[in-house]
Amino acid sequence: MQAGRFKIKIQGDKVIWMVFLLLMIISAMEVYSTIGKTVYERQGGSPITMFAKHIFILLLGTCVLYAVHHIKYTYFSRFAKIGLIISFILLTLTLILGSFGDKAAARWLTIPLIGQFQPSEIVKIILIIYVARILALNQEKIKSTEVFQKLIIPIVLICLLIFPENFSTATLLFLICYFMMFIGRVNNKFLISILIIGIIGLISIYFVLKSNPDLLSRGGTWVNRIEEFLSDDKTAITQSNQAEMAIATGGVFGKFLGHTTQARFLSESHNDFIFAIIVEEGGLILGIVVIALYLILLFRGIQVARRSKGYFGTFCSIGLIIMIVFQAMINMCVATGLLPVTGQTLPFISYGGTSFLFSCIALGIVLSISASANKEQAKEKLEKDIVEEEVSEDPSHENNNVE
Repeated sequence: MQAGRFKIKIQGDKVIWMVFLLLMIISAMEVYSTIGKTVYERQGGSPITMFAKHIFILLLGTCVLYAVHHIKYTYFSRFAKIGLIISFILLTLTLILGSFGDKAAARWLTIPLIGQFQPSEIVKIILIIYVARILALNQEKIKSTEVFQKLIIPIVLICLLIFPENFSTATLLFLICYFMMFIGRVNNKFLISILIIGIIGLISIYFVLKSNPDLLSRGGTWVNRIEEFLSDDKTAITQSNQAEMAIATGGVFGKFLGHTTQARFLSESHNDFIFAIIVEEGGLILGIVVIALYLILLFRGIQVARRSKGYFGTFCSIGLIIMIVFQAMINMCVATGLLPVTGQTLPFISYGGTSFLFSCIALGIVLSISASANKEQAKEKLEKDIVEEEVSEDPSHENNNVE
């Protein structure tokens, strides 16, 4: 497709592109249905302005994805180390500034002319690229203690810096990196040890915060969410119960677009609990469609990893696609009451600039890996065709066939 002198060339897995576009369409519809309450409470005026901002973010994210998928994915590996250093600086700066401000400030940084963004969103991608790079470069000695230290020390430090103000993101990122190490054939002895230490650590932190929730700024919030989840009191007026009510009243076919009632009671209906509104308005059918789209995304991402010619492409594709899909599954499990409230957005659907844009970057890298694999396969096919053509035109070959 051409527009004047500009040529728009879509590369990579076409199914992934289709899934992305379908998720954006669902996002536009459902965000418009849910932003009324937020506009009324926080901004006032018409929801058109907020919706226009969301559409702008969707278009900007698409442009970012398109630009990133044209960058050769191996370039990202070259900047992994410096990216890790920048990650430490960003997260440390965010914590320091947050300690002098309100609780929300400990998650966000404000950049002049750009606005607020969550450093943890870009740090997730950088850490996954770093882990993929270390795994790829050290496959010959992957079982060694030296390689494990190169992996686990940055992973633990990054997750510890995210942990005080964003427990769910820190845990999710650690699990993604852990899964990548498992796929990368890191020594099982090390993996089992770190898993046991992690479980014991989380349980200990829970009981410490339960007795003294003021140790961390969000300690009381975490304990309340876990206890609310464990109590399973369906009569309480909680966000989880409101979300489950939205799902229950949706039925098979839903109330149809714009007919949500529970969005008025959910504080983050356009964000953390948007899946509940999707099911309320679109019914069980649309809910299954959304789940299927993420599962297709996972399947195609794994296919991209399998087709990649290098270790880095394989590990990077698996890590990034798991990051997107796992986050989606956690969001949907929260909405359906299967997990405590976490604050994780639904990738490519929830309202929010930072999360959407960096999810587009992650998917763009996966598409870049896919595009490179396609080019390699096309090159191999061309070489094979040339060889077959030369053999068929060889007179001696023809004589042999006659004989």
